[in-house]
Amino acid sequence: MRRALALLFLALALPAVAAPQQQAGEHLLMSPPEGWRAVPVQRGDKMSITRLFPPGQDEKQWTELITVQIYPGADATPRGFIDNVIRYSRDNCEAAGASPVSEAPRNGYPLASVSVTCTKGRTSGMGGFVLVQAIRGKDALYVVQRQWRGAAFAKDQPPPFPAAMLQDWSSFAATVSLCDTRDSRYSCPK
Repeated sequence: MRRALALLFLALALPAVAAPQQQAGEHLLMSPPEGWRAVPVQRGDKMSITRLFPPGQDEKQWTELITVQIYPGADATPRGFIDNVIRYSRDNCEAAGASPVSEAPRNGYPLASVSVTCTKGRTSGMGGFVLVQAIRGKDALYVVQRQWRGAAFAKDQPPPFPAAMLQDWSSFAATVSLCDTRDSRYSCPK
């Protein structure tokens, strides 16, 4: 079995790692790449943000990043959050393009996802690509974003990221899910 079946985010704190059965409630599950480290950014009653960086990268120097946002009690829908990401990208990129939004349940929870390409950020001057997944749980809205940034690129060119990156991202995205130890309809892994 992989290093861990999944990271479990308990009590909105990262990098809490535990077995799902240890604490009752709703849990965000995911399997980040080996060796990535979690850095808490913000924690409050209305939002919790944690970023995960690959080895040797940090807040100032990164090419890949995973951001986990948790909005306890929020009424937002997964599609509404995704639509806001698309609008933000269009406002903050010289040219931004979004894939069709996918909406499909995962482990019984509503999930929406999209990928967005940014040719050149208006502030950073860098090109970017992001895959966003938003899941509506009973207790919160959970958002997992995996980002790449690098050299800006022309509107008619693909982002200059490594060829194998999309395969890796697709595998990672498939691990993002919710479960709830209080409700057998949303079973947690053992």
